[in-house]
Amino acid sequence: MWERYNVAGQQAMSQGKQAEAEKHFQLAVTEAEKFGPKDNRLVTSLNNLANCLRAQGRYGESDPVYKRAIQAKEASDGPFHEGLVSILENYATMLKACGRESEAEKHTRRARGIFTMKK
Repeated sequence: MWERYNVAGQQAMSQGKQAEAEKHFQLAVTEAEKFGPKDNRLVTSLNNLANCLRAQGRYGESDPVYKRAIQAKEASDGPFHEGLVSILENYATMLKACGRESEAEKHTRRARGIFTMKK
């Protein structure tokens, strides 16, 4: 079921149907939570949900979801895993959009550092 919800959410996002996508991503998170807090399906679902909320301009709601995705990725793969780069960049984009430039820059620098380290 997780994959079905995730794919449906991505399809809805690509069609500009954010409200529908949000429902699917919420269901994907619920399904992914069954696999445990360190499962990468949870990280993917949280990041997708946060991106969906950000696309709707719901920054206050997306913020804790991005933070949870970052924490889950760090818990599963460590604080320097290359999988963190895209989540950190997405989070920085949201922070910039709501005028939190200094916080955004911190996360952008961290993402660059991880990316550079893994090259």
